[in-house]
Amino acid sequence: MSYNLSNDADPPPAAKPPGISSANAQRLWRASTVAFFVILVVLALEWARSAYTDWLWFRHLGFASVFTRVILLKTLMFLAGAQLALLAFTGSTALTLRFSQGPLTLTLPVDTQRLLWVLLFTAAGLTAVIASFIFGVIAMNNWDTVLLFVNRIPFGIADPQYGMDVSFYVVTLGMFRFIQGWFLGLAITVVVFTSSLYIAIYALRGVGFVMTPRMLRHVAGMGTVLMLVIAAGHVLDIYELVLSDSGVVFGATYTDVNARMPALWLLTGIALLAAVGFAVSHYAGGVRLMAGAFSLWVIAVLLAGIAYPSLFQRFKVAPSEFERERIYIERNIEATRAAYQLDRLQEFTFESAPKITTQAVLDSRATLDNIRLWDLQPLEDAYNQLQFMELYYNFLNMDWDRYPVDGELRQVLVAARELNHENLPSDARNWVNQRLQYTHGHGVAMSPATGFTHGEGRPEFLLQDIPIRGVFPVRQPELYYGESPVKFAIVNSQLPEVGPGAGPLHYNGTGGVLLSSMLRRIAYAWQFVDVNILLSDQIGQDSRIQYRRDIQSRVDAVAPFLKLDGDPYPVLDQAGKLWWLQDAYTTTDRYPYSTPYNGPAADGSDRPVKGGFNYIRNSVKVSVDAYNGTMYIYAIQPDDPLLMMYRQALPDLFRDFDEMPAGLKEHIRYPRDLFSAQAQVYLRYHVTDPQVFFNQAEQRAIPLETRFGKRGVVVTPSYLMLQTPGEKEAEFVLMVPFTPAGTKRNLVGWLIARNDSPNYGQLMAFRLPGDPQVDGPSQVEARIENDQHISQQFALWQGAGSQVIRGQLLVIPMADTILYVEPMYLQSAGLAFPELKKIILADGSDVVMADSIEEGLAMLVDGQAPPNETAGQPASLPVSMSRDLESVEDAIDRLDEAVDELRDALKGLRENLGGKDP
Repeated sequence: MSYNLSNDADPPPAAKPPGISSANAQRLWRASTVAFFVILVVLALEWARSAYTDWLWFRHLGFASVFTRVILLKTLMFLAGAQLALLAFTGSTALTLRFSQGPLTLTLPVDTQRLLWVLLFTAAGLTAVIASFIFGVIAMNNWDTVLLFVNRIPFGIADPQYGMDVSFYVVTLGMFRFIQGWFLGLAITVVVFTSSLYIAIYALRGVGFVMTPRMLRHVAGMGTVLMLVIAAGHVLDIYELVLSDSGVVFGATYTDVNARMPALWLLTGIALLAAVGFAVSHYAGGVRLMAGAFSLWVIAVLLAGIAYPSLFQRFKVAPSEFERERIYIERNIEATRAAYQLDRLQEFTFESAPKITTQAVLDSRATLDNIRLWDLQPLEDAYNQLQFMELYYNFLNMDWDRYPVDGELRQVLVAARELNHENLPSDARNWVNQRLQYTHGHGVAMSPATGFTHGEGRPEFLLQDIPIRGVFPVRQPELYYGESPVKFAIVNSQLPEVGPGAGPLHYNGTGGVLLSSMLRRIAYAWQFVDVNILLSDQIGQDSRIQYRRDIQSRVDAVAPFLKLDGDPYPVLDQAGKLWWLQDAYTTTDRYPYSTPYNGPAADGSDRPVKGGFNYIRNSVKVSVDAYNGTMYIYAIQPDDPLLMMYRQALPDLFRDFDEMPAGLKEHIRYPRDLFSAQAQVYLRYHVTDPQVFFNQAEQRAIPLETRFGKRGVVVTPSYLMLQTPGEKEAEFVLMVPFTPAGTKRNLVGWLIARNDSPNYGQLMAFRLPGDPQVDGPSQVEARIENDQHISQQFALWQGAGSQVIRGQLLVIPMADTILYVEPMYLQSAGLAFPELKKIILADGSDVVMADSIEEGLAMLVDGQAPPNETAGQPASLPVSMSRDLESVEDAIDRLDEAVDELRDALKGLRENLGGKDP
């Protein structure tokens, strides 16, 4: 390879690439051009089809203005990004072709040479267009960043390092980073593309690579732009130090402020100097100056950007780390607690006695009467055996809620009976059945969390069967929207829909887009790649296509900038109408100094948490009509700055929370995904003293338990009915216990979120004193397994063709002690049909297994262990106690009085008989 670095005039062009005159080359060129334009037309039609069907869908929901605003912003960003990128590629390509002309020395047939040049030009053109399209899509996908930037609102909180409002980092700096990253990607791509094109042209010419003065100016110009963009990135890095994760805590730490910040300013100056070096390289220094300028920047990055901060941390900070990091730890604690709203929780100390007493039971009746005995999975399995009613129905998910029953608020478990095509016989899974006739689910089943049939151990029901019967009216049981993964259905066709009733069923709601024209049918046939939508003569003018029927995809399509909780749940309102409620969050990962959360899902499953964040608010509650699919998005935290920005940008999307019907407000609950994130963060950030925080001496952990046949399962947050301090009635709460981190397993506290009005959203943290020590869930599980009577019973059942399923171990704070409750289910080894057979209860001193909560409490209070069981015979347990021990005591007193009266009567009778026994 040789370089011509003289400043003489450019050599005259010897020969241009051969013209396209051969028939083969012309045919190839025409074919390439036609293919290119066909691809463009197909892409344009696909975009038009997508925009048209989305507009129809948004309009039928009443969100046409939202769609218009968003699609306009997306289109403008795509066009701006694609045109700017195309301008960069075409400009660089034109200069490359102009500056690379020269003599041809490659000895190939003329037709072959022409063909190669056509291929090169075609490949270059396609690459430029495709790359421009990609950069347009990248710009378009950041539409929400631009939306927030245009509608930015201050948080009213200044970061402690630079004094900038939090919105600068969340919104403005995010916008600048997007722009800088986009231009950096474009600059690097153009440099690589141009270099490759130069090399390919010289290869086709058959000559060594020669850097002419004009080529030098071209390369210098690209290098100058690249280094300016890099310099801008260094400036942004300086402000993003408050988002650094390289120190002892998240955010700018001592090394960031005193080593990385000066280094970044130095790198900014060197990058600007390198840009100047590229710019003047044509006048002096040439390639050597460009290489030297770029090498200087690379060396500075390695030494000042990487090596120096590492050495500074090791030799300057590490020997006295706490003293230097104290102020930054305080910043991190304050910011993290504020970002997760842990600064608003109330903290209490709970004094716990080891033994349950009669008085504790009397003082905790509201809690004890509402102890949940059914876990979600066993009850779901039981429902799918007892309540599916029709072959094509299935219960996909169980949910916790509370409803007033006989004037008393009771915890219930509820599940929607949803459509499941997979349960149909294979020969019945034809298009007509799956799209036109089997279109919906039917109603819900509901059970009290505490109720089960004695003997069989099956759930009791508040709502059951088809037709639905129970304690609540269900006016419109058909479920067209829910959690079922059915892709789409067409309702109100010429064929009646299949339902559990005897007569024909036709949908008469407003859910779905009308297929009222051939254009609509063509568009949806294209969208779902299903020609039957176009050809079926069963589809009429009044037919409706329902898609995005599962709640999460429905909400995500309307408000993709919201993070959704993983568990939408069905609600039956006071009028007997079925709804779905979905919690949604506003989040960001750019809150200064706040530690990010990337923890597990709240249900303990492998379900991924969608994206990381270090700021979260449950700002939105979404309700979806189960029959019509109508969606309402309510702002429950209107003071959240992120929500305020979205409401300002899309005013027609949100409603005030006061507009939510009272029948739905009664069923809002604190979402588990949010609570799980707060609990995980609280494990460390319950400590506010920086020294203790640094030492991690009081870090907590989520305990482990044995559940559903698995050991070492992490305890998941649970909804319970508990009496909170100062309250006489039980309320619906979300709770998770804590143990110390490490090998310790004793209980040290728990976190509660209140769900009922007017205390909705209030967090309460309880701490147990270290003396006396209270057993944690793992220790109680060990006590259960070590109990001879219980372990023998487990072994007996496990070996008789049955499977013992141990439910979730509940931690129940009551009065002045802790009660542990674990339901035990028995299931056939060949069928998932669990039955609730026993209940294990434990306090600080005893473990018992009983047939009911009342029976177990009597055994714990009396300190009695159950007698041994004989094979196949249940233990002879004490007589079931009353639900209220005061009544038991009254009954005993009355019995004593009756015995005395009987004794007096016998004495009188004996006297009347002359001293003889009667």
